[in-house]
Amino acid sequence: MESAARTLPGGAIAKISLILWTFGYVLVAVLAAMMGRGFLIQLLVQVPLWCVAVTLVAGLYAVWRRLDTRPPAIRWPLMALACLAAGAIQSLADLSLYAWLTKAFFPQWRNWTEIDISRVAFVSILYSWTFCLNATLFWALNSEEQAKAQSRRAAEAEAAAQEAKIEALRFQLNPHFLFNTLNAISSLVIKNRNAEAEAMTTKLASFLRTSFDTDPKAPISLADELATIEAYLDIEGVRFGERLQVEVDCAPRLLLARVPSFVLQPLVENAVKYAVAPSRLGSRICIAAREVGPDLEISVADTGRGGALAPASGTGVGLNNTRTRLAALYGAAGRLETAAGAAGFTATLRLPLSLPTPIPGAA
Repeated sequence: MESAARTLPGGAIAKISLILWTFGYVLVAVLAAMMGRGFLIQLLVQVPLWCVAVTLVAGLYAVWRRLDTRPPAIRWPLMALACLAAGAIQSLADLSLYAWLTKAFFPQWRNWTEIDISRVAFVSILYSWTFCLNATLFWALNSEEQAKAQSRRAAEAEAAAQEAKIEALRFQLNPHFLFNTLNAISSLVIKNRNAEAEAMTTKLASFLRTSFDTDPKAPISLADELATIEAYLDIEGVRFGERLQVEVDCAPRLLLARVPSFVLQPLVENAVKYAVAPSRLGSRICIAAREVGPDLEISVADTGRGGALAPASGTGVGLNNTRTRLAALYGAAGRLETAAGAAGFTATLRLPLSLPTPIPGAA
């Protein structure tokens, strides 16, 4: 836990203390004026007393900082003694100043500036109480600052945990995809399709190099994401040839939209796995991006597979991972919907549309 000395805002302490004592002495001058003692004169008299009080407050603040690490059972009694001492010094300054002014300039004040037990007690109690109030403000402002600091730490910890979760989800896709691809390469080798296996291995190395160079936490442009998908489909194209047909429909403006890296790969991989691989005729995979109000909608649809071949309710590893990533990144604004029918399967993700801000004057 941060210490009070580190979290206590000195500027706020100075400001609130100045306000407290300024208000107090102005109020004294107003009350004196109401009793016929002259507002301006009384206000001028309060100036040196105000300076003494502010100096004593600075001393109290220094004491508070020194007692920062002490337990409350020690800190507060010592602070109370410090407030009483400050109150005694301030009372002595007040009584002495008024006694000197009465003797030197204002003999008419003698009837209310006379020093007796009752006046000494009243002035001492008033000043001691005010210094205690000032010390209480130290505690209140410190508690508020500690609460803010704790809230900031909690928010930072939550953000760090969220980033770690997103990064882990992103990297879960690589082993999942890698396993499927290596399994395909193994099948090609077993079938003595060595040239195709070698080509697929080369494309896989290139794809992984690009994939691992991408910051998993940073969004990328949709154009870069589609380029990654193209590299992945090149790998699968070695295995399936003309059975794999791809169509991309995206307006040039949307190519600049920011999307999570590797977000489309599991959707396309599922289409290859469930539509292209089981069919002798293959399948067409259609990737389409549309602007829907404030959102970007990207769909991956395939033809040639029936609902029976689709992952039940979209609960495959890749789809579930994508759904979790969208929720972690965008909350309720990011979602993945799936629909299976006799003509094929469609996975549609929707997220807030984020386009780069145009630079003024740029061509």
